[in-house]
Amino acid sequence: MHSHRPILGAALKLTSVVLLSTMAVGVKYLDGAVPAGEIIFMRGVISVIVLAVIARRIAGWHLLKTMNWRSHALRSLMGTNSMFCWFTALTLIPLADFTAITFTAPMFLTILAMVFLGERIHHYRWTALVVGLIGVLIMIGPHLSFGGSSSLGVGLSLAAAISSALAMMFLRSMSSAEHAITITFYFSLTTMVCAAFTALWGWHAPTAEQWAIIIGASFFGVFGQLLMTYSYHYAEASMIAPLDYANLLMAVLYGYFLFGEKPGASTWMGAPLVIAAGLVILWREYRSYASRLAIVPSPTVAE
Repeated sequence: MHSHRPILGAALKLTSVVLLSTMAVGVKYLDGAVPAGEIIFMRGVISVIVLAVIARRIAGWHLLKTMNWRSHALRSLMGTNSMFCWFTALTLIPLADFTAITFTAPMFLTILAMVFLGERIHHYRWTALVVGLIGVLIMIGPHLSFGGSSSLGVGLSLAAAISSALAMMFLRSMSSAEHAITITFYFSLTTMVCAAFTALWGWHAPTAEQWAIIIGASFFGVFGQLLMTYSYHYAEASMIAPLDYANLLMAVLYGYFLFGEKPGASTWMGAPLVIAAGLVILWREYRSYASRLAIVPSPTVAE
């Protein structure tokens, strides 16, 4: 049964954003020295093992049983495609540019959720999405170039955003019937199997430092993915999608402290709009949630 707890859903989503952003930093740091398929394969192996252990301790192996193979396949394949595009694009364009382009995912998800899931999109959500998108456009405008590897990086980033939106739509439609661990397990298994085929094109023998980064990024990735899956169990996709904009703050901080990227004037102009969009969503959803609680009669009131 689906549980509507939007504040918890938002908190889980924000935590997943931090973890997945940290994983992206690890991939960016490797800078293509290790093939994307090899990194994804190792992430898949670690994820499958960790999730299997968690499932066994929580409810036994039957937690991983499912009859919803079609939905799992659609969600997992879209997520796998997004991950391959994501990992490759990170090696071709700056972290801030990549992050900004992927912010188009909430826009695609909002439309998909309305058309295919029948979710009702209130005007303040549309407004927040538009405001956030304007902020993103202000940020990326002066920085993007469309020649050579940059052009490919931009295209892959956009493809990652569209695939991610499709994956999140399928995730929303099945999260009320499937356990979060089950969904994440089959996604990880799919990425592992698909990534294994890239060995045909040759893999690299990582150094000790590269192994440490790959393993660390994999753990951040699996727990980030798990929390993201849980978040869609508690809140509507169109409500928590704009919270992906928090990636902007993480990209600015990581870019500055780890890669020496100093935010320009466009970042300082666009960032407040992006932050405001997320805050509007949270504030309005909290008010709506509090109002629903207020109208429920208290069982302790004397007759």
